[in-house]
Amino acid sequence: MSNFKMITYREGGVYTGPHFFILNKGLNSGKPLKKPCPNCFVISCNSESEKESLYWIVYSLHQGKRFQIALVGSVIPFIRKNDLMEIIYQAQRIMINKPNAVQNTVSSLLKLEQQEESYKRIQISIKQLKQVLVHQLIKS
Repeated sequence: MSNFKMITYREGGVYTGPHFFILNKGLNSGKPLKKPCPNCFVISCNSESEKESLYWIVYSLHQGKRFQIALVGSVIPFIRKNDLMEIIYQAQRIMINKPNAVQNTVSSLLKLEQQEESYKRIQISIKQLKQVLVHQLIKS
């Protein structure tokens, strides 16, 4: 089980060592992020491997909508720091006994992320091509 620290993100703060961010407001609360946003927590880890492992645990919990049960707030839903940490700790306790399954899942998720990025690049290219075709039509 990893020994991570979670603090509230402060713009302009200096975060050293392996870390990532978790969105804490809105319906996507619990979503892990590579880059910070105003409404997020910072997860600091002791090593890069611990950070990667924890990132994919949080990613899996978010994709499985496990954070939805902890959302509070009537207008803008948010997740409390302690609730988020407890959900992550529970998942770690379960996943510590399944290292091979975790590794296989992370490997598959990485491949899917790469495929998704590829599709995004294709979608951008198609959009640009459409703009060129319409521009040519209007120009003539």
